[in-house]
Amino acid sequence: MWARHSRSLLRAVSPRKARSSRSLNGQAQIPHTTYFNPPPKPPRRVWRSLLLGTTLVAAGAYTHAWLFDLPLLPEDFLGEGLGEDAAEDELMEAMNNPVVGKEMLFALTNKIAAESVLPVDLPTAEVFLNEMAGCAFSPRAVAHICQLPSNLPCEDKVASSLFAVGPDPLASWPTWSILDGHAGPRTANFLDRHLSDAVAAELVNRNCLGRPSTPNDPSVFEAIKAAFLWLDDQLITVAQQPPFSACSWTEKIAALAPAQSGSCALMAVFDPATSLLRVANVGDSRAVLGRWDAQAGKYVALPMSHDHTGFNPGEVERLNREHPGENPIDPKTGRVHGIAVSRAFGDGRWKWSQKFTEYIHSHFWGLSPRPEGMIQTPPYLTAEPEIIEQQVQYGEHSDFLIMASDGLWDVMSSEDAVVCVEEWLKKFKPSDPMDRMIKSWTSVEQSGRPEMEEDFPDFAAAHSDDLDTYYDEDEKVLKWRVSPKHFVVENENCGAHMIKNALGGRRRELFRGLMTLQPPHSRSVRDDISVQVIFFGDFERAAMDPQYRKAMQWEPDAPSSKRPVPRLLP
Repeated sequence: MWARHSRSLLRAVSPRKARSSRSLNGQAQIPHTTYFNPPPKPPRRVWRSLLLGTTLVAAGAYTHAWLFDLPLLPEDFLGEGLGEDAAEDELMEAMNNPVVGKEMLFALTNKIAAESVLPVDLPTAEVFLNEMAGCAFSPRAVAHICQLPSNLPCEDKVASSLFAVGPDPLASWPTWSILDGHAGPRTANFLDRHLSDAVAAELVNRNCLGRPSTPNDPSVFEAIKAAFLWLDDQLITVAQQPPFSACSWTEKIAALAPAQSGSCALMAVFDPATSLLRVANVGDSRAVLGRWDAQAGKYVALPMSHDHTGFNPGEVERLNREHPGENPIDPKTGRVHGIAVSRAFGDGRWKWSQKFTEYIHSHFWGLSPRPEGMIQTPPYLTAEPEIIEQQVQYGEHSDFLIMASDGLWDVMSSEDAVVCVEEWLKKFKPSDPMDRMIKSWTSVEQSGRPEMEEDFPDFAAAHSDDLDTYYDEDEKVLKWRVSPKHFVVENENCGAHMIKNALGGRRRELFRGLMTLQPPHSRSVRDDISVQVIFFGDFERAAMDPQYRKAMQWEPDAPSSKRPVPRLLP
């Protein structure tokens, strides 16, 4: 792993985006650790996501500020007359100075990225990918996380949580989520703040966390469904609530924003006491379980979700049943009155009446209504999740779960994704990042400095000149094929490994080209890609290591039984 990854230990920084707020035992809400912000000093007992990650690094980061989802600042923030060489020098100094204000760092990277598109070389691309990666640890599972934006800002969110069950931290329920937004990031941001809290509250209120879990437990299923539907209702009905009429005009515009954009949601909940894994899905993100087939001598793919689009026969039947005679799905595109998914949070234009959407549009700059006569019997979309359950199997070849937004599945099949992880397991162990963090943190305590390592892959050792691309006449874009013959195993983080192979693998020129593309043009080629690969096993020794707990300031506590209070209205 590249040397500068260890520098984050000096800044107490954890990975990029697995964040949500919590209110535990009456304590104030504390933001989850993020990729680039130092974690806040925790109160006496606070649980948080267990994440290992890194800060921005110097080597070429200025060429792709957008990759890091950085806010755009006014160009005059830098002052007049700052040339490119001076900007590079200041950026390099900022990267190596843990005290420098992040505003200057963000402004420098955005200024240079906006002025030119520079070709990305392989070491720089490697740094980009690794800097977007992190891990979330619990005693019975470890998640390898990576995200590569294409939109500016990124519309995806990645979340990881831990529901404590009693005083035993080994009994805590870890959760993982992929929140794939569309028409902007606002709905995904809303879910990032509130979805995990809502699910935790429903599980507590139905006593699901305080008793032994059973297979296909209706209480658990209903708790998750109730949380999803309740939270979507908070979005969609905000404008019908009495406080809305008392708000100022600008407050109304702000309150409506998360309801007008939309988001898919994929959430996995794991009970380590019974090894029961439940995956709840709304939309077209996907979860796939990798399970060892002893007879075949390889891992096979077990679906843990179904894509909610107009190409899903079950969704076609449901929508035709709920809206007889309307035929809301275009069979050629699979779209529901123009939208690519049949289930989602937000997306008020498919849930409100046409009259109300026109009112929002004409009074508060709302999004344009659907064509006249299209919206007859809303809602056409629902946030009710489909839930699939499996009992995780452990052993020499333990199960693993791949969760990803459709940006990955647009180019990689479920079966090839499982092969990709299996190849990774032949070289790396899921606990490698944690072991490295413990080692580095020990070095920090002993010498005041992390142990520095320099280890770029030998890019020439695995190289293919066969780009294996083709031009898609329907979508009018150059595409590329993804198959195991192109896979390469170089990244310690399995999430980064998945994204690299989805974008070319050993086809180095293809990978460089895709990493060089910048928004908005990049969005016509690929979507935001967010990946979590969860490995199940016994990680108690590492997760409970005093050095690790000290580094992550981790101490679990019981989730609140109170539903979160979304701050949509003042």
